[in-house]
Amino acid sequence: MHGLESFEQEVRRATLVQVGGVAVRVLPLERIIASKRATGRPKDLSILRALEDALRARAAEKRD
Repeated sequence: MHGLESFEQEVRRATLVQVGGVAVRVLPLERIIASKRATGRPKDLSILRALEDALRARAAEKRD
């Protein structure tokens, strides 16, 4: 996982989400953004703007 800490540390930050009846651990959006930025691959960098917009929208919802 580029740009992140050890698996053990990151898994502690993960949230358990139900997807199709299956429990899946998902990293916080901030950590996903950090990882994609650290890879530097065009396909990862191309999604950063959308992920950052989603993060800002979520923060705005919390403030309201």
